[in-house]
Amino acid sequence: MRELGLLLSNYLIFTFLAIALAAAQASLWFHVFGTFSAPYLWLLIICYWTLYRSLTEAVLMTYIVGFTMITMSGVPLSTAFAVNLSVFGGLFLLRDRVLWSGINSFILASGMAAAALPVFTFIWSNILEPRSISDFHFFEWVLRAPLTALFAFPFFYFFSWIDKVTHKEAPKDAESGFI
Repeated sequence: MRELGLLLSNYLIFTFLAIALAAAQASLWFHVFGTFSAPYLWLLIICYWTLYRSLTEAVLMTYIVGFTMITMSGVPLSTAFAVNLSVFGGLFLLRDRVLWSGINSFILASGMAAAALPVFTFIWSNILEPRSISDFHFFEWVLRAPLTALFAFPFFYFFSWIDKVTHKEAPKDAESGFI
């Protein structure tokens, strides 16, 4: 029973973190820094769960983050899920082939995911939406990837601390080696 409580607390903590990080990106950042590009803070949770959780857990959290993200943006549900699952799929493929465990891998994965997110958004918007995105903000794209990677450094230790407190260990298949 204690294990179930720790598992549920881990899921709930990360769900509330997804809400808080999406809110920080959507509103708090613009109140503090004005129109300067905000990093994809909520994307760090998808990256962490893709690298350090099983496939089922990572897909579940990707959907949860998608639900929290659409409440704070104008992105349609189908596009949000398609984009998040595309980012998840790319990271999951890289996890098994290129990425290793540790903070360097998490920072690299976060930067790559932040760089891929606008591209996936543009592609899926043109496929799924009747009125798709017509402009691609190049300079925001260039700024958000390094900013997201920069924020990945402290959040990796925070996420690891949450896992330690809730006794959540990474599955053995997440401990892929460097090729």
